[in-house]
This record gives sequence, structure tokens and C-alpha cells, in this order.
Amino acid sequence: MDVHAPPPPEDPGLVVRDLAVNYGPVTALRGISLSVPRGSIVAVLGGNGAGKSTLLRAVSGTLRFHRGGITAGEIVFGRTRLSGAAASAVVARGVVQVPEGRRVFARMTVEENLRAGALGARDRRAAAGARERVHTLFPVLAERARQRAGLLSGGEQQMLAIGRALMARPAMLLLDEPTLGLAPMMAARIAETVREINAQGTTVLLVEQNAAMALSLASQAYVLEVGEVVLSGPAADLARSDEVRRRYLGIEDDRATSPAGASAGRPALTRWSA
Repeated sequence: MDVHAPPPPEDPGLVVRDLAVNYGPVTALRGISLSVPRGSIVAVLGGNGAGKSTLLRAVSGTLRFHRGGITAGEIVFGRTRLSGAAASAVVARGVVQVPEGRRVFARMTVEENLRAGALGARDRRAAAGARERVHTLFPVLAERARQRAGLLSGGEQQMLAIGRALMARPAMLLLDEPTLGLAPMMAARIAETVREINAQGTTVLLVEQNAAMALSLASQAYVLEVGEVVLSGPAADLARSDEVRRRYLGIEDDRATSPAGASAGRPALTRWSA
């Protein structure tokens, strides 16, 4: 080993550069650039139709299942190009998506769903370790291992969907609206689990309409509108932004329209009209 050799460059995590996506003649994303450093949680906010799910599909290689395609730009994870790769190849490289709506295999048991997440794994010991991790995070899945997944509550199905993804031992987890349709208490439990998964070393790209929850978890955040990034920065700064507070957190503040309020430490979003 050459002791004088320079250290290897830091792994940049996920990098998306100038991404454009079309569904036939319809442009869904244009000029999207973002980064998700290794070990971080990065949130993507936006209303319905903003392009959030399309972004995750582009990263996970599942666009073709929705008759979409990347028309420009690139996606790189750990210095490996993902744009254009098949979904199975993306999973093999450590990036796994939990789709919106959970989509568990309803007629299969909880245990069968988890085994499906580990398909292709050759190391039985690693698969057993992944299952133990899932059962530690979600004890209810161990208790209901032989129950059909379709009989679980919505929150339990979301746990199963996340657990199934973790069976692939991902380096990066793509979460698409993990708290959608859940009661506040269950949504809070899912949020805490996401935090714990990240603390264990898994990078997370989180698409979420519950902006308050997403910003409390993330270190960085991006806001999409009509297929474009209109704002990005530290999550704490976005949480203090008047437009984000009004549009996504439901907080009205008279200072939002006053010069004094604008200078009180909250960034103004110049591309949005008041």
C-alpha cells in the first residue's frame, strides 16, 4: 500500500443533475438538481402533481412501469450512474423504494412479504440479521408473522412495507408519503422509526406532504412546484420561511408581509407570489 497516496474522495451519496422526465409528450420534471449526502435525511416537499413521486421513480428505475422516461440529466449514487438502470440493478446497488400506498402483498403472510424483500440475497446469515433488525424496529411484525398482510391496519401495513424494503439491506431508502392516511399517533411512530433507521446508517430521501414532520426529520429540504425546484436549503431555514409556513405548515403570520418580518431571520421565497 502506498502510504503517500491521497485518501479516496468522499462518497457524495446521491446526486441528481439537471434531470428531466417525460410521460409521453408531457414534461413532469425539468432541470431538477439535488444531492443527498451519505447518512443524511433529505426531504422533498410539494403539492399534488409537483413531481415528487416522479423524482423517486426516476431514482429507483421504475419510471418505465409508468410509461415515463428520463430525457435529460443524470442520477449518480456513490459514483455509480443510476439513470437508465433497471429497477433490479438499482436495488442491487443499495437503493430501495417504499412506494406510496404501501402496496404490500395482501394475500401473502407478513413473513412471506418480508422474505420477498430479501429475494436475490445469497447470504442467509445477512438475511437473518435483516429480519432481526426489522422485528426489533417493528415488534408487531414478529407477532403477526403468519397473518395475511391484507388484514393488518394501515399503520401496520406501512411498517411492513418499510420492513420489506429493509430486508434488502439498503444503503439508501426512498420513502414516498410514508404517513399518508395514517392517524397522528401512528404517523409519529413512523417518523420516529425513520429517524432510528437513519441513525443506524441508512441514508433517506423522504417525499412527504406532512411538511412539519418532514422538516423536523431532515437536514436539507427541497420544494418542488410544477416539476421544478423552487427552493432548497437547510430544513430548519425552510421551516422558518414565511411562504413554507403559510403554504405547507398552515401558519399565518402578519410579519410575512412586513419589512420587519422579512428581516427577522426568515428567508423570503422570491419565486412565489404573496
